[in-house]
Amino acid sequence: MDKIVTKKDEDFLQYLYLKDRKILLNTIENGKTTEEIIVKDCLSDFDACYDEEGKLNLIYYNSQGEIVFLIQKKEGWVGKALYTYKDKKTYISNFNLLTKNKTLHIFFTISNSNNPREVHLIHQKWAKNWSGNNIALIKNISFTPFYDLFIDEEENIHLIYVTKEKNKNQLYYLYYVKDNWSPKFLISEAEGIFYPTITVDSQKNVHTLWVEEDIIQEIKYRKKTPGSWPKGSWGSPITLAYSTNIKNCYISLLENTLWCTYLQNDSFFATMSSDGGNSWCKPFKIPPSFSEYNFFKLKTPIDKFQSNYLFINDKGEVIPSLQYTLTSKNGEKDSYFTFYIKEVQEYLNILIKKLETIKEEKTRLEEELSRKNVEITIKNKNIADLQELLKQTNDEKIKIALKADNYNTMVNSLIRENENLKKQIKDLQNQIITLNSKLESLQNVSTFQKIKSIFIKSDEH
Repeated sequence: MDKIVTKKDEDFLQYLYLKDRKILLNTIENGKTTEEIIVKDCLSDFDACYDEEGKLNLIYYNSQGEIVFLIQKKEGWVGKALYTYKDKKTYISNFNLLTKNKTLHIFFTISNSNNPREVHLIHQKWAKNWSGNNIALIKNISFTPFYDLFIDEEENIHLIYVTKEKNKNQLYYLYYVKDNWSPKFLISEAEGIFYPTITVDSQKNVHTLWVEEDIIQEIKYRKKTPGSWPKGSWGSPITLAYSTNIKNCYISLLENTLWCTYLQNDSFFATMSSDGGNSWCKPFKIPPSFSEYNFFKLKTPIDKFQSNYLFINDKGEVIPSLQYTLTSKNGEKDSYFTFYIKEVQEYLNILIKKLETIKEEKTRLEEELSRKNVEITIKNKNIADLQELLKQTNDEKIKIALKADNYNTMVNSLIRENENLKKQIKDLQNQIITLNSKLESLQNVSTFQKIKSIFIKSDEH
């Protein structure tokens, strides 16, 4: 969240906001605006809150990989790096800062650039020393805020968060008491879940609100009453409103009346409950122009107004306000219930149009599937032909391999015969050389001596 209201009085408005990686403190007093740069290097987002001593605390993440904690004192801002992440692929964001009874609670998410669609939600607590928990692994979230918190008077923390698994969004609730987190509880599951928000009233009832989208967008509400572990029992979800373009939906308490406020087609709408969320009036339009207001996170109490978010203009006028009350028309009763007949008919008309669109899409997909099946049949036939051709080629290859083996055997046999012939030829050549030598020696003796040598033996014999 890049805009946070820190103080609000009748003629005084102070808020922090993020611009060009700078955190600025903007003060509007009696129509005059002043601005102060608090931080010059904020890499992601930030959060702030006041402690029991009235000092403004601020936390953010900078480009050096540091989680930095600042306190506004008389002499100026005093800061300290709580932790440094040396891995440049690490990214810290989605800060939430809470304080109660001199105990500081810090919430943030850690992600890695190698897998940016998975983030770990972390809780760090400071009360004389640091302690922490890795609360949840949150997957496939592409919007913020995807979690919301509320700390009650007993310093118990109520948390809801959205994650996505198996192509469905899940909304979970957890409860922090006595340094332990409860098991998570599934509040709702749908194709899409957005703008989760939570608050707790003075009777310890937990009120949750979110936008749910399956066929159309619906604002859903669910209440938890106090009780045994995990601290209460849940009622059934209630649909408060529906549309196709809902934004910035949030729940608030104004003088013990629950308000659901939201934007629809750039106009403000609200629905109210005066019986603690058991029943709600039909949605009604709030007059002010959307262009005059900005959406803020609220970190300071405003009179009897309790909320985590609000719309506020430069004059300090807040939505919702007590001046916007539900007026009865055409004899309608002031009793509270979810839908009037007219709204039900409009709701059904929207559903019918959505279903017609879905049917058209289904028909288109079936035609596409039929075309794909024909293509697959043709490709399967081609594959079968290729497999048969491959089989024939392999058979031919085996025959050729057998012939090659026979030829190799014949060649080896011929090579051996050739070696034997070479040896015989060499022996004959040696014999010829011997005979030639004898012949030459005989040619040097006279004929008589030749005859004599034939018939007459030597005396030595």
